[in-house]
Amino acid sequence: MEGFRVMGFGVRSLTTCLLIPACLLADDYSFDMDEIEVKTYEYKGYLKAEQKHQKTKAEDTLNSTFGEAQVDFKYFKDKYSLNTQFQVNHSNVNDKEKNIYTTNQLFLNYKFSSNHSINLGKQSLKWGKGYFFNPIAFLDRKKEPNNTEAAKEGYILGNYKYNKSYVGDLKNFSLDIVALSTSTNKNEDFYSQDSKNIAIKSYILYLDTDIDFIYYYSDVLKDKVGIDFSKNIKTNFEIHGEFVKQKDGYNSYILGIKYLTADDLTITSEYFYQSEQLSTIVPYYDNRYFINKFSLKEPMGIVYFTIYYKNSLNIKDDSYQNNIGGIYSFKNNIKLDISYNNNRGDSLSEFGGKQVSDTIWSKVIWYF
Repeated sequence: MEGFRVMGFGVRSLTTCLLIPACLLADDYSFDMDEIEVKTYEYKGYLKAEQKHQKTKAEDTLNSTFGEAQVDFKYFKDKYSLNTQFQVNHSNVNDKEKNIYTTNQLFLNYKFSSNHSINLGKQSLKWGKGYFFNPIAFLDRKKEPNNTEAAKEGYILGNYKYNKSYVGDLKNFSLDIVALSTSTNKNEDFYSQDSKNIAIKSYILYLDTDIDFIYYYSDVLKDKVGIDFSKNIKTNFEIHGEFVKQKDGYNSYILGIKYLTADDLTITSEYFYQSEQLSTIVPYYDNRYFINKFSLKEPMGIVYFTIYYKNSLNIKDDSYQNNIGGIYSFKNNIKLDISYNNNRGDSLSEFGGKQVSDTIWSKVIWYF
């Protein structure tokens, strides 16, 4: 996805330095600084169209279409910034249409100084180092390992942040203190009754290793502690992990790698374990998984083209999902992604028990 488009920061200062000498030497020219429009915003977004052709175990055929639009907008004013992300989804499944309008993020940031800041509003924290799982993301929505971009919506919260850089083995330290309350009409997806929740995250960058320590407290739910890390063993080889322990309850961890070969093959592998199975419904079984993804850029010299294969294995019941596809990136910020998915396993297993056995999934995305 294209990065933010930043409009005009530092333009006034730079232009003044460049043009003052010219103005002193050339009386025939005049320059009005007020004519320069200094914009203090940035934005990005995309439009996506999807089509799914699916076959069920009963040999029925399902055809579904989906549309999605997302806009991120950020406005700056002195020490304040307004951060927003809005999303619209349209679906047509078996001729049943549905529209969903979601405010994923809407929060105000105020910087007291270069080290201290606070966020107030609806925000997605995106804690954790895992690509497919994030058990340590205590105050985020649960990540779906087979659709990792789906969990974008945040919660209404307050977040104080302290950040400090150093010279030496310890290069950076930051501290986050997050307060989140729930009721029957606020953050009810997190907990449906009244509750008060606090999470404290300390981050260090030590000897080129990213490390987070997190403590979660709730007046209703069980407390949790967690640690995660990420380190580049080499410039093309990264390892990461997360560990979580709930008070008088389960423990969970992930271990993973990301490796880039000389032939531009990216290998991402992650093992997930949880001592207790928390859910069999949404979005996965919470037990033991091993996921491997292989992505190769420009196979056979075809520029702007990437092929990929992903295998998601439920170790407990030996069921799995295969996903193979290709992405072509056009020069005008359009991507075409076509993939084939199949679910295999016993009828009572996670993937084998799904109604849909095979899917051809086509996506067209325009980024702006």
